[in-house]
Amino acid sequence: MAIGAIDAILTPEILEMATEMTSMYTLKDVAIDIVAYPVMAILALMIYLEIAKLYSISQYEGLKHFKNTFFFFGVGNLAILTMMIAMAIAKFSLEAGILFFMVVGIPALILAGFSFWIANTELLYTITWRLFDNISRKRRYKSMFFLGLMAFVLLDVLSYGLISEYYGLIGAIIYKGSIFVLILLLIRSNLRSSGRIGSIKHPYYLGLIIIFTLNFLGTFSGLIAEDTIAGYVINGLTIIAYFIILKGIRKWTRILTI
Repeated sequence: MAIGAIDAILTPEILEMATEMTSMYTLKDVAIDIVAYPVMAILALMIYLEIAKLYSISQYEGLKHFKNTFFFFGVGNLAILTMMIAMAIAKFSLEAGILFFMVVGIPALILAGFSFWIANTELLYTITWRLFDNISRKRRYKSMFFLGLMAFVLLDVLSYGLISEYYGLIGAIIYKGSIFVLILLLIRSNLRSSGRIGSIKHPYYLGLIIIFTLNFLGTFSGLIAEDTIAGYVINGLTIIAYFIILKGIRKWTRILTI
């Protein structure tokens, strides 16, 4: 009965589609990603723990959402790792790879999408909470504002997809470039309101700029190269950025705990 269920799942159409997908993704690509994604996940979770220590000392509102950002980045990267494992299995046994993906990979895919959605919302909240704080500090309204940012992040993804489809790469770059400039202006506004104007090297603000810049570049990684070189570069830069942020946050923690 179990064999019959497996045969029903692994139809010729699914096998053909899976074969095309795995042929587009070489074993070298899989091996590199299986190394890169756990490194990114571990670093993101290490940053989360460091910022959590810092938040327990300072109770700074922005840090609360900054640490949540890295928690969900860590979870999202671990979820993607699960899909990479499914791809690796498929390289040796297509049927086993498909079954692993259907049982474990599909829930991981959903988890990855949700995690990165929340991570980007938390990241956006990190640079906008000061503006909203001037309007209301009630928890109910803060929750509504967060839900509004979630809707904005989703709308941004959909808008980018539509603009890319109808206006091509140039239109997509103009759109995302405008959003990126707006984000930099919001970060500058945070710097000004905190009295740290000019202190771009402060780990909190440096981290914000680095992560938003990587998100901006990562958006085009699938468009600027037909192969996976752009993906390698973005993943490599992300790992370097996480090291920089982790080092900066640890230094900041030591200063505050002296």
